[in-house]
Amino acid sequence: MRDASRQVAAWVAAALLCLSAIGPAIGAASGPGSGDERAFAVDGGVAAQQQVPAFQSAVDPDVVLLRADVGEDGTAQWTVAFRVRLTDENETAAFESVQADVEENATAFTSQFATGMERTVASAENRTGREMALENVTVTATTEQLPQEYGVLTYRFRWTNFAAADGDRLRIGDSLSGFFLDGESSLTLAWPEEYERQSVTPQPDESGETTVTWRGPADFGPDEPRVVAAPAGGLSTTLLAVAAFLLVALAAGGWLYRSRSGGEDADERRSGGAAAGGAATGSAAADGATDAADTDTAPDEPPEELLSNEERVLRLLEENGGRVKQQRIAGELDWTDAKTSQVVGNLREDDAVETFRIGRENVVTLPEESDL
Repeated sequence: MRDASRQVAAWVAAALLCLSAIGPAIGAASGPGSGDERAFAVDGGVAAQQQVPAFQSAVDPDVVLLRADVGEDGTAQWTVAFRVRLTDENETAAFESVQADVEENATAFTSQFATGMERTVASAENRTGREMALENVTVTATTEQLPQEYGVLTYRFRWTNFAAADGDRLRIGDSLSGFFLDGESSLTLAWPEEYERQSVTPQPDESGETTVTWRGPADFGPDEPRVVAAPAGGLSTTLLAVAAFLLVALAAGGWLYRSRSGGEDADERRSGGAAAGGAATGSAAADGATDAADTDTAPDEPPEELLSNEERVLRLLEENGGRVKQQRIAGELDWTDAKTSQVVGNLREDDAVETFRIGRENVVTLPEESDL
């Protein structure tokens, strides 16, 4: 059975080397040393001179999966999984030893890992200007069938303000500018389910509804990786412009059609109303006005939605021979009786209309029609 402390150092050094590959002061060096040691220089000395035994090859990860699940506030839940293929009894025994160490003293793993990651987070904080913190570092060791049997050492931690929450948008990736992935590693950035991707650079190797993944080897540029996500359902500026144009075109077409048909109907109403007006007096004239046609506008008149309440009443009077029952005004304009009375009262105060009663009903007239 191998020495447990040296296995811990091997795993922690591998983890820090992978995750601390941010910025120029990062590297890894190997040499014969005393014959069974390997020295790592991570982030300018975070994990420098970690003593790693020659048998590290037995527990070196075959696959490293890095994933950051970013929340609406920009804080990310990170998962870093190191998978080791267990192909023989020696590899299985080595990983079982690591499992036992994790169960007995997980702090031996998480404390060194957290020390290195805190330096990485501090470096990203200085670069982005956002206050950040590393929280809740945990580690687990399990075996999985994928379909081959793998030993999986998984670190999880919380990185506050990992991404920039810009209004209702998430801008993800500036904390990882210049990140490097070797041939065994992959990086996945994920955003909330209610968000959708707006842009991503560089082109990912794999895309999902709420994720993008890059597989190594990959050497990101100084402004990479970058992902912008926003709440789903929002339209881009181009789509909004197209939609606005279509709405205006439809509204103009509908108004033109109504104007043409309204002009013909108005001509018929005027000729019919003139004949009826010459023959009707008193109550008969008021009833004739009540039965007049609808309120479509003439081609040279503005749309009804642009008129004030008082102008709508005056237009209705003009279209009905200058005389309409107040109850009909309420029905035609879909107003309450109280609102109708208020608008008519305002017009009467301005001498724009006059009113009189026929039975129990008020009749509203234009001043020039009040002598009929």
